[in-house]
Amino acid sequence: MDSTGDAARSIQGYEIIETLGQGGFGTVYRARQLAVGREVALKIDSRVLITDRDKRRYMREVRAAGHLSDHPHVVAVYDAGVLGDGRPHIVLELCPNGSLAGRLRGGGPFPAAEVRDIGVHIAGALAAAHEVGILHRDVKPANILVNRHGAVALTDFGLATMPTPGPESTATPETLTPAFAPPEVFDLVEPTVAGDIYSLGATLYALLSGRPPFFPAEGRPSMVALMAARLGPVPDIPGAPPGLVAVLQQAMAYDPADRPATAAALRDVLAGADLSPPPNGGARRSVPAGHGRHRSANGRGAAGVATAARNHDPGPLVPSVSTGSVPSGEPAVSAGRRSLRSRSLLAVVIAVIVVAGALIAYSAGG
Repeated sequence: MDSTGDAARSIQGYEIIETLGQGGFGTVYRARQLAVGREVALKIDSRVLITDRDKRRYMREVRAAGHLSDHPHVVAVYDAGVLGDGRPHIVLELCPNGSLAGRLRGGGPFPAAEVRDIGVHIAGALAAAHEVGILHRDVKPANILVNRHGAVALTDFGLATMPTPGPESTATPETLTPAFAPPEVFDLVEPTVAGDIYSLGATLYALLSGRPPFFPAEGRPSMVALMAARLGPVPDIPGAPPGLVAVLQQAMAYDPADRPATAAALRDVLAGADLSPPPNGGARRSVPAGHGRHRSANGRGAAGVATAARNHDPGPLVPSVSTGSVPSGEPAVSAGRRSLRSRSLLAVVIAVIVVAGALIAYSAGG
């Protein structure tokens, strides 16, 4: 029996039934909570909280996440703690119907109406979290589960916000899911609600198209290619409702200031998104991320994307634009935004080199 399994069995009040899954950051078990006789998911993280400050902060954030447990689209938190070796554990509502990532792999793209409804539910969950000061920071299909009643629910609030050991709280490139992470995290800036909005937009895009944004139809891009592609337009989804795609493109705007200001604003725009198919079932032109939108008076894009979702003109089909070029007929990107993107790409390249070097060193060391 491995050390993690031994540690799981040492947690009083729970009987381990089986291992549900294991990944780079932890192991999840199906367990029985003996006091009430219910089955739960018990997750032990592989990361270690070194200082007492980190342990207190983790428990404070888990308790805050527990306040969301009554939300219908948040996986309930029942218990949490820190093992003697510093690894945190958390006890969650068991969702036996798996994740949206599993369904996406097995069944392909979701119907547009279902994507819209999922977006409304999860944006509502994020809005509730943001109201109490919690950022998720890892919204992706794998972290949206389907509970025993068939409802979608967002999970991993406690561990997604877990601080890295020491005083730094900023996410690092190696802890992110690049396909769904907002571009600004690679500048190593403090996370904001705008990052969660981007990640939800990218998640819904993947559900609607069948693959993550900026991924080719076949194969997986390198990390550098993926980050470079984000400097261009958010790709269209042929055959998808233009109004819904416009909402997702706005949520994935490159500049955080161009995204809906709050998760509640995104929820409301999604709820009103027009699901009419494109004319003749055709594709639409791509719109550069964070550019060419109607802006509201306060400088945010929520009102503009609502207009786009209701009254989107599909326009002519134009070819995709390669990174670094400006398509004919499109206004040039401002110097400020060009500078922002240049800095972000440089940060990404440096991050990739650092992570790749670490992996090579680890492999060389066996």
